[in-house]
Amino acid sequence: MKEGEDMARKLTMSFVTSLGGRSSIALDEPKAGLTGAEVRTVMETVISNNLFNTTKGDISAVKAAEIVTTTKETLI
Repeated sequence: MKEGEDMARKLTMSFVTSLGGRSSIALDEPKAGLTGAEVRTVMETVISNNLFNTTKGDISAVKAAEIVTTTKETLI
């Protein structure tokens, strides 16, 4: 990485809600080497324990999960 550049990683877990909507949870800087199985286990725990309230209904199913890496380059 060059001087003046910052790299960031974000894990986004997306769910389907009981009313047919979509809800997401984003976490900055997930641990290196995180597996799909580990993320699915966490997502299923969120669903089975009804951990979050949403205006779109209860979180009811796993939709997707992804880690997005971004690089920011400071110019001035």
